[in-house]
Amino acid sequence: MSIRVRLSLLGEAHGRTHYVEEPAGENPLVLGTLSLEDRMLPRPAPAVIEVTVEFVREAEPPAPAAETPFFIPPPPEALKAGDKVTIVKDRTSGIRYPPEWLEQYLGRTGRILWTTPGGAMVKLDKGATWFPYTELEPAIG
Repeated sequence: MSIRVRLSLLGEAHGRTHYVEEPAGENPLVLGTLSLEDRMLPRPAPAVIEVTVEFVREAEPPAPAAETPFFIPPPPEALKAGDKVTIVKDRTSGIRYPPEWLEQYLGRTGRILWTTPGGAMVKLDKGATWFPYTELEPAIG
């Protein structure tokens, strides 16, 4: 199924050309307004354009990707709320914990506010941040 929509030039500003839909009788508007990059249009910009909207239906939804089980290490028994910890070298870098994010915290010491199954909320100088247990080490002294 598809719908054809006729639009008239509304104006040009900031590298874009704006069009407004021409009402077709008492039917509701389909697009309303449309903004196109100037570089995509011939010069001078056409006074009227037509857009075809096609509704695409897939035969069946794609099969879900096979999920790999996500392992959350249990909290070390030695770490609990109130303990002093040091943020250590990144051992679990990846999309969830990028090394650039951790770099700003390396070597800093703080206190654990609370623990979760995969890590702990650590109070640092000017705030608190959650860290996976693999990034925490009990502070000496």
